[in-house]
Amino acid sequence: GIDNGLITREIRKLFSQEMGIAPSALHMQGTVQHLEKGSSTGLTPDGFKDIIEFIEEDIEERTGKKIKIPVDVKGADILLIHNAGEYLSWPENVAAFAVIFEEAGLDWTLSSEIVGYDAVNYGVWYDDVQLARIALKHAEIANKLDVNRIVVGECGHAHKAITVIADRIFIDEYNIPRESCLPLLWDIVRKKKLNLDPEKNNFPVTLHDPCNVVRLMGIVEPQRKILHEICPQFREMNPNGVYNYCCGGGSGFAIMNSMNFPEFRAKVSSRMKFKQILDAFQDHIEPDVQKYVCAPCSNCKGAIRDILTHYNATEKCGIYYGGLVELIVNAMVDVEEPFVEMY
Repeated sequence: GIDNGLITREIRKLFSQEMGIAPSALHMQGTVQHLEKGSSTGLTPDGFKDIIEFIEEDIEERTGKKIKIPVDVKGADILLIHNAGEYLSWPENVAAFAVIFEEAGLDWTLSSEIVGYDAVNYGVWYDDVQLARIALKHAEIANKLDVNRIVVGECGHAHKAITVIADRIFIDEYNIPRESCLPLLWDIVRKKKLNLDPEKNNFPVTLHDPCNVVRLMGIVEPQRKILHEICPQFREMNPNGVYNYCCGGGSGFAIMNSMNFPEFRAKVSSRMKFKQILDAFQDHIEPDVQKYVCAPCSNCKGAIRDILTHYNATEKCGIYYGGLVELIVNAMVDVEEPFVEMY
């Protein structure tokens, strides 16, 4: 009955708060940089605005849709917060959310304020004080914009940080409703707010279950219902749902690149995930059949990207990866050119 995870975290907290000892990737390059520059990635508000302009141009070029992404709009229904890694590594994910939300007629906005465009909170892993500073900043920004709710994008860590752990902090005026994007996306699909053609996604697709979304929060079905609706060749990993395996990059592993962490991820912590992926596609393992691992979590995408790269799985087996919203946009009838990155 001993909670090893809780004990480990309490030791980390004592180290950081009482002794000044904390991994640089989590502290100085994590929460400190987040509070000072605006994001744990180092992305500043000006850099964020530049990327938004690029994404708007990219949307028009790839889909023909001229969309003005709402930023700092007061009184919107939704404040959408992404993991800032999406802006830098997977801007097509941010673009896909914009296309879907605009097409579905949602009233939403992003924030350009420091901390407001990065949903991560590395204090979750080591320090309650740093956790509270970032979480309260998220709530203050939402209140300043006078939104009705915060919706978290495809990031399992952010789901845990802002919707679950922040419950201890979000009281009184800070207690703004927070929710996952996945039930909202399913609501959009099931109510046919988008004109979708599943045949545009007629290639093998499997689903990775992010730990913090599925096992921690119990959000199991919405993403599956979407994939059953829009992907004719969807197949499950084994095991799946709450019994699925971690991507190998959880608990901060995905961002720890010092010493032998990358090698450990590739050869130890992520090997079971790679085996699951190979098993899911065993009927089409040949490289000329393009296959897609749907991972609706920024942290998981990073870990899966690293393992596919380590084993050269894209070239040898034709395996690609990406999020869920990209598949939704790829299936939209009026998006003529393929949207998912494997094309």
